[in-house]
Amino acid sequence: MALEKKYAVPAVIAGACLILIGAWKLNQGQSEANLPATVAPASGAQSVGANQAGARAAASESAAPTAAQLPLAGASSGHEAAGTLNDQVDRAFAAKDGPMAANLAGKLKECEISQKILEVESSQGARPNTDPAVQAVRMERLQEYQRLQASCQTVPGDQKQVRARLLDLAIQQRVVGAATESFLAGSREPATLAQVVSDASAGDVSALTNVAMYETKVFGISRDEQDAARYALKLASADPDVGKRVVNSLRVAESYAVPNSSFDFSGISSAARAKGAETAEKIKQRLGKKSS
Repeated sequence: MALEKKYAVPAVIAGACLILIGAWKLNQGQSEANLPATVAPASGAQSVGANQAGARAAASESAAPTAAQLPLAGASSGHEAAGTLNDQVDRAFAAKDGPMAANLAGKLKECEISQKILEVESSQGARPNTDPAVQAVRMERLQEYQRLQASCQTVPGDQKQVRARLLDLAIQQRVVGAATESFLAGSREPATLAQVVSDASAGDVSALTNVAMYETKVFGISRDEQDAARYALKLASADPDVGKRVVNSLRVAESYAVPNSSFDFSGISSAARAKGAETAEKIKQRLGKKSS
């Protein structure tokens, strides 16, 4: 019995993660539809890893020195996060505040995911035989999601459209990571594609991952430019300081690329090799700053 209680909380955390992943997968039709037509979405953990890399790495890994950084949810960009979520959205548009818009776009994505989680939990019904400790943690989590949904419901209309507009504003203000979020949500606007390429060149890991794995025609880039992006990920993934934070993105890019195998640099041009090495240094500088 003691052993069962010892693992009760880890079990519910694992269960919550599975629910989150399940909800996230339910919402991936749009993102997976944007994968190269000749590439079938990966299955199992590989697919989940790809979705997380494409949809969340921008917020966690981006910090361009020449543009605003995509804030994590809850971060401040100079405008106090007062009032309802809708009040904040209106304020971001009125102030043309790119970082705030990117932050709010992240919150609206959380709204979408939390709604899926609540739907899954509701369909499962009561669990009378659940360990009390597990049940307590589960109820605490559900209350958090319900509070989040109460905030989300203050935003009227189609929240996906509102999120798209927020990301457009963030892209206009050159907030690193916003273009990748917009791209993964389905945008193929020239400004979006150009900013993803620019973010990749600046060493943003999420942007590099997408540039490395999609066909060159998607972003309108040359083979040398894509080789440079791939080579940058390869070099950074081998770095003793930041490699562990890059290697999964490299694996995602390799698993979705055509052909889906380890990148072959035997025929890489000297120009692409030099550009890749330069970008790898930018990755290390960016991630090094974040860990310091």
